[in-house]
Amino acid sequence: MSETFADKVKALNLPLDQIIVIGSGILDQLGIRPASDIDLAASPDLMKKLSEESGDWIKKFDDNQRFYFVKDDGSAEVWDGWVFDGQAVSYDDLLDYAVEYGGVRFVNLEFLYQWKKWRSREKDVQDVKLIDEWRANNE
Repeated sequence: MSETFADKVKALNLPLDQIIVIGSGILDQLGIRPASDIDLAASPDLMKKLSEESGDWIKKFDDNQRFYFVKDDGSAEVWDGWVFDGQAVSYDDLLDYAVEYGGVRFVNLEFLYQWKKWRSREKDVQDVKLIDEWRANNE
């Protein structure tokens, strides 16, 4: 049996009750397309814990001086939430859009679909098409 995206998230050894997969992870989990890395939103408690530990996570800042963490091998990023339509969506708010696969929470496909339509970069436009095709065959 091949490794699922949820298995890759579990291998990070972060508390599953304090993270939610954002980004393209759900596309990988559902077999729509592979995701190149793991993007997570984390609870305030986990963000604080990562700030206090040296370990495998490197603290970085985005263009807006918002801090986040990158796994030392570059395979994963941990944020305190997600930006959607120019607004910060907190970890707690993202829980309203969570679905669970293999014991790991993901933002649901509809939330990701709307986010990708809003972002509308070339890769997002392609993902919207892939989601439409997947839905036509699976829902």
